[in-house]
Order: sequence, then C-alpha cells, then structure tokens
Amino acid sequence: MRPQSDLRHYQERIASFLYEHDSAICTARPGFGKTIAALTAIAELKRDGVIRHALVIAPKRVARQVWPDEIAAWAHVAGLRHAVLTGSPTERTAMLAAADERDITIVGLDILGWLIEELLKLPVDHPLFDLLVIDEISKLRNPTGVRSKLAAKHADRWKLVWGLSGTLRPNSALDLFMPARIVTCGRLWGRSFYRWQKNNFYPTDRNGYNWAPFPGAEERLNAELAPLVTTLGADDMLELPKLTVIFDRVELPDDARRQYDRMQTRLITKARDATGVVAGSTAIASGKLAQIANGFVYDESTVPHRMHDAKREWLTDLIEDASAPMLLVYEFIEDLELMGGLLGGKLPYLGAGVTNAQSDRNIEDWNAGKLPFMALHPASGGHGLNLQHGGADMAWLAPTWSPEMWEQTIARLHRSGQTRPVVIRVCVAERTVDELKLNRVYFKMSAQEAFEHFLRNRLISE
Repeated sequence: MRPQSDLRHYQERIASFLYEHDSAICTARPGFGKTIAALTAIAELKRDGVIRHALVIAPKRVARQVWPDEIAAWAHVAGLRHAVLTGSPTERTAMLAAADERDITIVGLDILGWLIEELLKLPVDHPLFDLLVIDEISKLRNPTGVRSKLAAKHADRWKLVWGLSGTLRPNSALDLFMPARIVTCGRLWGRSFYRWQKNNFYPTDRNGYNWAPFPGAEERLNAELAPLVTTLGADDMLELPKLTVIFDRVELPDDARRQYDRMQTRLITKARDATGVVAGSTAIASGKLAQIANGFVYDESTVPHRMHDAKREWLTDLIEDASAPMLLVYEFIEDLELMGGLLGGKLPYLGAGVTNAQSDRNIEDWNAGKLPFMALHPASGGHGLNLQHGGADMAWLAPTWSPEMWEQTIARLHRSGQTRPVVIRVCVAERTVDELKLNRVYFKMSAQEAFEHFLRNRLISE
C-alpha cells in the first residue's frame, strides 16, 4: 500500500483544485493518476465535514475495477468505505438504500438511466446529492445522447459536480458544451447546445454536418472554460517514458487490390453523389473497405471470406520476433480469430463476449506477466484500465477511426507506472481506407479534411 507521499506533485495540485471548486473538470492524459487525485480530494472533503458522501459514475469496467483498486492501493484513502453497485435492479436498489453507511458509491455509466430514476425518489438533502464525480465525462459529450441529456437535466441536484477526462475534446470544440453544461448546471454557456453552437460556430457544408468556430471564438471559449479546468503543465509530461509509434505499410496482392478498387469505386461514387459527404466517408471507414484492407470480407450472411494474407504475414513476423509481452489490438471478430489462430490456441482478450470475471482475470494475469500476448478491442479497453505493469509493446492490425479510442487505448500502456519505453506498431494497408483513418486520427485532420485528402490521392493514382 502506497503512502500519500508517493503522490506526484501535479496529483497533489489536482486534488487541491478539486477540493477548492464546487464545479470542476480535471483533464489530463490517461494514466496520469486522475483517479487517486480525485480520491484524495474526496477523503479531505470527508475529513473536513464538507461532504457526507461521494457518488462516482464511470464507464462500466472502470467503475468495477479501477476505482476500487485505487482505493485499496493508497494508504491515505484505504479507509474510505465504498461499494460498486452491481447485480439485479432489486439488489442495486438495496445497495443504494445503504449509501449512508459508506463514503463512496460507484456506479457504471451503463445503468445511468436506472440510477437517475432511483435518485429522483430521494429527498434533495440526501447524502447521495453531496458530490457527483463523473469519470470520463467526455463520454457524455453528445448533446442528443440519452445519458448526456439525463445527466445535464438533473446535475443541479448535487452540491458539487466534478468531471474527469483524458480526452475532453477528442474531435472539436463542440465536444466541450455538454461536459461544461453538466458540471456547471448550465451556468457557463446556458442549456441549449444549438443556440450556443449557432452563436460560436458556422456550418461548413449546406447540410450542417460540419461546423467551424468563428474567428476568435475558440480562444474565447477556452478562456471562459479555463477557470473550471485543471490540467498538467509541460514539466509534468516528462514523467512518462518514451513513446514510439511505428507505421508498418503492407501492399495488397493484385487480386485483392482489384476487388478493393471495384468496391471503392462504387462507394466513392455514392459519396460524391450524396448530399452529405461526411456520411459517405464514415461508411467507407467502417464498412467493406476496412474488412478488405484487413484481409477478408463478410458476405450477406456475415460469413467471412479470406481475400489476402498481407496483414497475416505482418502479424506472423511480429509474433515470431516478439521478445516481451504484447497487446494485440483488433477491430473485427475475424481479426481476433486470426490472432488466436496464429498463436495456436485461445487468445485471452478484452472485448465483447468476455464476462466481467474473465476480464478481471485476464487483466490480473497480464499485469502479473503471465500472458505473452493479450488481445484488446479499443471500445472495450479504451478507458481507465491499468495495463502498464504487464508490458510496453502494442500492435494494431489496423488504424482506428476514433481519435479518442486511439489516445485512450495507447494510454493503457503509456501511463504513470510504466517503467519501459512504449512501442506501438500499426499495420497500414497502402492505398486503402487505413490511410483515411490514419489521417483522421494520427495526423489530426478533421473528418472532412481526411476524406478530401483520401479522394485527392485516389484521383492522382488513377
């Protein structure tokens, strides 16, 4: 169990900021210890009699594992009585009713709707309404999302509201509105996203799919939000080991190239003719082209058909040359099957179809150094998991379309506590949708810019 003196200076600073602010957002790279900083502030607020209870809402796996693990790992917060709400609705209701017997109640974001319904039955002065902490508040950035609207509508029931995020604005400044609305209960920018959007941004296409800030608007919005936000300085970033990202490019065989080009021509023709080009780019990024680039294609019955072995050969070489544990990042189930087949058996993984208990065992075995390989889907392992103790190497079979998933997944290894240089390898099929995703995520192009770049390069190559 670690003493409080092991906290890094910026974690102490974050804890002090949270303690001093009723409305606050902590944004820092994943792995820099936001959780223990928030727990430190909670413990001090409890000690000083400012709050009776803290309610923590977090992504499901983060709620179930990360928060309890951090409480157990640090001596100065180990005395905090806590519980994670699990089980059937009846069991969860019983646990919620006993909230005044503990200091922290931790709830998965996936049951937010149920939670709000239960909380609305309680009196406004109930301990559960003292402090609300929303971990990965960026997951509530969608102004039309059911959970986002629920949180925004009822956040004013709490005396204190904090948000934590590793990627507060993964796409654009538009991502800032809902987290700010929730944390400030609408006091900062009002309650209407569309009014705020119209006042600060303008559409860049006739259908309003993309918006850009008016000159000077983004700087003004950042300045308005700044008093609510604590983050890391440049010196703090030096505490992580070196991160190296390598893009390994492979070429499709001739037969696969011809099939890919035929499919691409049909999709791009539709995209050019459509009124919303961005919708077309999303289809290209997530559909048949991505499958073909990875080496297979699903038919109408979702049966996979192998089309080439370019990425299989890349992965085979990587596995044979591996000298340390490696995380393998997959996109499709067929990718996972490929990985398991190359390793000669069932591959431990974190993703859809794995029970909570098995996920916990896989994480424990990985961090204990028992697994030479483990697979990971970005959507299932992209937030909060501490995997830095098990290895420092990661391989992506293909780039992802999501900037948030890219940053969050890499941060499973490149985070506080990692002692080795981290190496990330990404397999990119040349002249395919992989390059579109790479431009979007790694080179920080907007969705529109990435798609236009993709089209230009294709026209040049024809």
